Amino acid sequence: MLTLIMCLFLSSFLAILICIFANLITGVLVGRKVKACQPQMGVIILEPSLFRFENDVHKIEGQISPKSKVFLGSVWLFIKGFNNNHWLILSANGVDKQSYARLKRAVLSAVNGAQGSK
Repeated sequence: MLTLIMCLFLSSFLAILICIFANLITGVLVGRKVKACQPQMGVIILEPSLFRFENDVHKIEGQISPKSKVFLGSVWLFIKGFNNNHWLILSANGVDKQSYARLKRAVLSAVNGAQGSK
């Protein structure tokens, strides 16, 4: 964002090209990261103390962290695994209504449970 703003106020053509190039590289890297966090298909298994997600590429297992967020059309899960943590973005269009409602309840209970213990 800073390079984009700087690009508006620079007078040198070379500096403007460098700013545009830096923005393009950053955009591609962020786009790849978001695409990796947002799988297309998979199976969600919710248990009282454990969350699992499996598809052809990913196999994620762990607890839903209080950092997780519920938005209008998607749920952003921060899964605390045994040896690594994962962000997982699931949209409402990717799962059936009942599974999506269960997932939202699990995230809200994890977030509210962390706020209640403070």
